Amino acid sequence: MESEIAFAHAQLSARQQAEGAYGPALESMTTALRLAPGAAALWAQFSDLIRYFNLRHPVPPAVRELLSKALEHPAVDPGNLVRPITTLALSRPAGTVFEDPLLLRMLEDVVIRDGELERLITDTRRRMLDGHVPLDIAVAIAHQCFNTEYVFDETAEERAKVDRLSLDSPHAYAAYAAYRSLATLKDVKLDSTSLARRQIVEPMEERRLAAEIASLSTEKGSVSAAVRAQYEANPYPRWVRMQSVFPAAPLAQVVHELFPHADVHAIPRTPRILVAGCGTGQNAIATAQRFSGASVLAVDLSLASLGYARRKTLELGLKNLEYLQADILALGALEERFDLIECSGVLHHLEDPFEGWRILAALRKPGGLMRVGLYSEAGRRPIARARELIAARGFAPDADGIRACRGAIRADPSLVQIARNEDFFSMSGCRDLLFHVHEHHFNLPQIEAMIARLGLRFLGFEFPDSGATLGRFRAKFGQDSSLENWHRFEQEFPDTFARMYQFWVS
Repeated sequence: MESEIAFAHAQLSARQQAEGAYGPALESMTTALRLAPGAAALWAQFSDLIRYFNLRHPVPPAVRELLSKALEHPAVDPGNLVRPITTLALSRPAGTVFEDPLLLRMLEDVVIRDGELERLITDTRRRMLDGHVPLDIAVAIAHQCFNTEYVFDETAEERAKVDRLSLDSPHAYAAYAAYRSLATLKDVKLDSTSLARRQIVEPMEERRLAAEIASLSTEKGSVSAAVRAQYEANPYPRWVRMQSVFPAAPLAQVVHELFPHADVHAIPRTPRILVAGCGTGQNAIATAQRFSGASVLAVDLSLASLGYARRKTLELGLKNLEYLQADILALGALEERFDLIECSGVLHHLEDPFEGWRILAALRKPGGLMRVGLYSEAGRRPIARARELIAARGFAPDADGIRACRGAIRADPSLVQIARNEDFFSMSGCRDLLFHVHEHHFNLPQIEAMIARLGLRFLGFEFPDSGATLGRFRAKFGQDSSLENWHRFEQEFPDTFARMYQFWVS
């Protein structure tokens, strides 16, 4: 009975959130979780709600307790908690920001996305070199710096102090680990610490696992070789922990709920799925858990990325996900066919995106689907402006160049949108966002033409904002979701696809 009441409160919370009543929505969600704290779906809903909140210290004990439990819950994406926990910590009295245990825990497992917090971290890191920071804070900051791949600014004076560090205490090791990976040291005696595990043991395991991954072919052409070199040096995306418990449903059901007009009769209850361009595995892992009965083959060019993905897959105990190293342009050699092919954020990095799409489309079973993500020319306008700055200033795609570029972007008011992008806060993210060796941008008429050439049918877009964008579109165009109307909509609202076009075809 309590469970039924809890889900009734959760439904009320969802309606309140849709109406913009976030405060009452949080109250309803708090009640739901008090009644049914073991319901994973409620924790996922809580995280999807709380991510929009700017919290101020102090918060009610019940909210703090929910944040603490959510931070450890497998049904929660910890990235959803960055904004509420960051704003909560930053609203504390001056000098006490890092006394918030929620913030210290979060720093270990995410990449922060806040310029003010970054400045506090770099100031505190500087004081760590003189041993003036409590060990728990120093360790949390070292984890964060490693998570970002040391993208934060550092001075020549700091570098000199790092080189002179006497590594004779846990404090000294934490200070070193905040500037350089412990793996760069010849002798590390603290091999049981969380820092040594994260910075030495796990990367060693990834290299071992990468060497065991089968390879279909090497890269095809100079563009593929350059793209592979980038992702071997900077595997992407950068993540430590993700949502690992999902409300699984059959693929046919998910597609029908997204697009009621789609023909899903050919989709079996045990679909075979190809993720083409899986990177470090975040999307492939989610796909393997999102669709009940599915088995997934995930492919990427970068062995460094695949090694990370394989380690996280084993860590989560997934048995329905396997990996293969291959160039998308060589996948025509595969004899297997698939019920769903996902290729998000990949085709636009090929020398010939259409040829890559053609090869993938031919790997579908009859009635098979594709989920595709491509960069929008309109949505990438701020990126284009940032790249003009990079070209004019001659920033190199290395650590020093990326750090200098970040400083120039922060100093330019016209590029504030870039400085708030989540990829701005890690080395691999910044390189992927601003320094990619090869990428194409598209508009919807071009995509419509490619879909027609491939003999495919556009089903619709998938948005991360719980239907808000679709609601605005329908207010203007009703149920006519043609690409022509979406092109008109994007011309009026050019940031609609700032991340990318994410759509399904059959």
